[in-house]
Amino acid sequence: MVIASIAVVVVLLVGVIAYVSAGYVYASSRISDASGAINGASAHRAYVNTTFDLLDQQVSSFAQMSDAKVDKSTAGQLVSESQSIRTIVGGDDQAMAAARSRLHDQQWLAAISSGRLAAEAGRIDHARTAAVAVKSAAAGYLLLGQFYQAYFQALIDWDAMLAAAKNNDFVGTSSADALLGADAAKAQQLTANAPGLPSQYHDFLVLLQAYAVDVAKVLNARTAADSDAADKQVTADLTAMNALDFTGFAAKIKSYYQHYRDDFNAEMDKATT
Repeated sequence: MVIASIAVVVVLLVGVIAYVSAGYVYASSRISDASGAINGASAHRAYVNTTFDLLDQQVSSFAQMSDAKVDKSTAGQLVSESQSIRTIVGGDDQAMAAARSRLHDQQWLAAISSGRLAAEAGRIDHARTAAVAVKSAAAGYLLLGQFYQAYFQALIDWDAMLAAAKNNDFVGTSSADALLGADAAKAQQLTANAPGLPSQYHDFLVLLQAYAVDVAKVLNARTAADSDAADKQVTADLTAMNALDFTGFAAKIKSYYQHYRDDFNAEMDKATT
């Protein structure tokens, strides 16, 4: 009986050791996977911050307003950079979400490592919160870029209209003016969905639409009185547009998006320490 008792104890002891060892190894494997996902996201940290800098620079370049075609191209880059960062960080987030979901598999086996698993879950939650901040910022910058594409297209139309008018091209002037009105209306609609966009853009585009309508009245006037009245309204539209103050708009947009960048870096610090 003594031998049998010893045998039972040995078997139980071996079983406990095997359970503890298997549980520790299993938990370590899951923690390693989660750590790898966090490290993958952390590896893109410099890229994220560099992209934030680039997006700020692209918006700031619009202050010069030197060439509407160049500015529209820059707005396209704003869109593509936003899409790229959203795709890359979104992939990191998916990897972390998958690793996070596996941390609590087979809880009966990894019960002894529950503290380690919980700590790793907390780290990955911080990293995922960081990813959410970047994805939110990227979505906003994407809409901002799409707005600027439409906005500068309206200004391209305006330049084309003025060039045609200078050459006494009535048909070209009328055609460009119609495009100006349509594209200004499209851009004006996008102002409502562009996060962080200063309200002056909406006001300017409302006036620009009115200007296009009044120019059409000048072009289609049948009498001198009608032409004079429409011309006066065109002048009033231009005066109202020139009165709008766009000073510091780039700084305002940067300030709007700054908290996303701050949140990203703060949460990544928590995830990697």
